[in-house]
Amino acid sequence: MGTHPHRRRFYLVCYDIADDDRREEVSDLLSGYGPRVQYSVFEAAVTGPEAYDELVRSLRGLIEEDEDQVRIYPLRVPDLDKVTVLGNRRLEERDDFWIL
Repeated sequence: MGTHPHRRRFYLVCYDIADDDRREEVSDLLSGYGPRVQYSVFEAAVTGPEAYDELVRSLRGLIEEDEDQVRIYPLRVPDLDKVTVLGNRRLEERDDFWIL
């Protein structure tokens, strides 16, 4: 049994961003990695250590270190099916659209 370099790894990414524009950029970036589960919380899936490093680099480039904070918590795959969700509220994602 070895490690699988392309096995997806999952993270819970939470953020507190002071500026609206930076917050939207962080949200847009994270939406490419997985679903928003709370207003400032995403479940992110990456394909390996290099993809994780790229995510961290991208986030670091979007935030102001003295004003913002992003926390990334690793999620163990065996525990993902044990998540308890209380309540049925769903967040409505913004639909991207084009005006022609």
